[in-house]
Amino acid sequence: MKRRIMTLLLGAATVTALFSFNTNVQAASDPTIRATQYNMSIKLNTRKNQLTEKVTMKITNNDQKPVKKLLVRNIAHGVLAYDHQHFKSTKNANTTVKSITADGQHLSYHTGKDKSNLFVNKKLAQGQTTNLTINVVTDVPKRQDRFGYQSINKGKVYNLSFCFPYLSDFRNGKWNYHPYYDQGENRNTAVSNFHVNFFAPKSYKVAASGQNKTKNGRTTITAKNMRDFAIVASNKFKVDHIYTNGVRVNNYYFAGKSSKNYNKLALLTAKDSFNIFTKKIGAYPYHELDMTEGLLGKDTGGMEYPGLIMIDASGFVTNSNKKKAAKPKKTSKKKKVVTAPIELSKYSELTEDVSHEIGHQWFYATVGNDEYMEPWLDEGLTNFLENGVYDLTYTKSKALAAKLEDASKFYTRKNVKRVDQLVQDQAKSFVKNKQKAYFINRPLNNPPKGVDTDAMAYEGGSGFPALLMGIMGKQKFFAALHEYYETYKFKQATTQDFLNIIRQYDNSANVNYIIKQFIDPAYLR
Repeated sequence: MKRRIMTLLLGAATVTALFSFNTNVQAASDPTIRATQYNMSIKLNTRKNQLTEKVTMKITNNDQKPVKKLLVRNIAHGVLAYDHQHFKSTKNANTTVKSITADGQHLSYHTGKDKSNLFVNKKLAQGQTTNLTINVVTDVPKRQDRFGYQSINKGKVYNLSFCFPYLSDFRNGKWNYHPYYDQGENRNTAVSNFHVNFFAPKSYKVAASGQNKTKNGRTTITAKNMRDFAIVASNKFKVDHIYTNGVRVNNYYFAGKSSKNYNKLALLTAKDSFNIFTKKIGAYPYHELDMTEGLLGKDTGGMEYPGLIMIDASGFVTNSNKKKAAKPKKTSKKKKVVTAPIELSKYSELTEDVSHEIGHQWFYATVGNDEYMEPWLDEGLTNFLENGVYDLTYTKSKALAAKLEDASKFYTRKNVKRVDQLVQDQAKSFVKNKQKAYFINRPLNNPPKGVDTDAMAYEGGSGFPALLMGIMGKQKFFAALHEYYETYKFKQATTQDFLNIIRQYDNSANVNYIIKQFIDPAYLR
């Protein structure tokens, strides 16, 4: 997820001000009990705003012991429970499990305290495989969010994620799960293969993880080697595409007076981002990426999934049903973040959001991590790709944003190089002056005292690799980042895994000083 927070940490404000206009590596093991395939039939009723889902998981027990129960996560319950507390218009939205079967046999289950957890009474011997099917009916809440629907351009758009049942992670002899966290992510899953039939009215265009084809209201979706799955559907989408680095990038957007600029800038930013990140880190492993335009709510710039990203376009799209949109029952507590007095233009904001969410295709989609326990590994590294790599490379997309804001005189190759040097100088100053920082490798629910969770994951999480890059030098740092990417591709990495590779390339006193300032050894796993 892209949180629109700008802090003073490590010169981020300087970058934004200039370019805004107005040990041995051991690959992380897979879960010992995992779903290797999902076969899904999903029907969207746009009159009732309701999903009817049939999800069959092919589950194999590769653990050393048999298990008596399987844990299925119906994460929609956690989402809707949160919505009921904060949004009046979502109070009637619910999710109901109709049945759970395995190989034709009906199974009982219990939920425990967190009703998102379905502990299914199904024994699975060592080496045994079963096909478990869950039938569930879930209402789609009316909310600007990654799971919800809204009215746009006298039509509807449905963001469908965090609403499909999945098998929980089984690692180190136990089921691993985390409570739903609305301001971030709680995903912790292994890659799998998804085969999906999605049914919607014929007027709806469908974007999805993987590759899809629609005929007569039925969209067939194939998503291989993906750790999550999402769908966005609208009866008002227009679609354009480009090819870059062997990848087809599809942009789903809404018609309007700003649509031409939005489409052109979004696709150009995607092209630049793919070029830069492929060169610096490694090749994108999928054949296709879908980008969808929408309204995601205050301070949210986008949301990431393997093969699909949602982009907030509040500066470009007018919600035709704005007065009836979901409103919080009470205002949320203000973030304790030191912010820079800077307002990004809608064009600059779009380039930041698109580059950030595309960066997640490398860190989260390809190299996975436990987003709840170590959120900096995906959000921090991706924020670094946005601010410390994309922003510090002269690009046609940033140049176009400057032109659209009549600010081309500020965005020049010379200024980009100047800020790049400034960031490197600040890294050297950090070490020379023995500056202090705060720990970033903490769980979402336990940031350091006095530090906001978002600041820990996004800002501290991006400052850490920026300092390492400045001290190690770009060539050595990106060689390490490339090895980290290739080593943990389609696996789940930890902070310790990241540090092991960094120290292989540079185990100097300066690098270890930076590590000591940002990494809490008590939370290394």
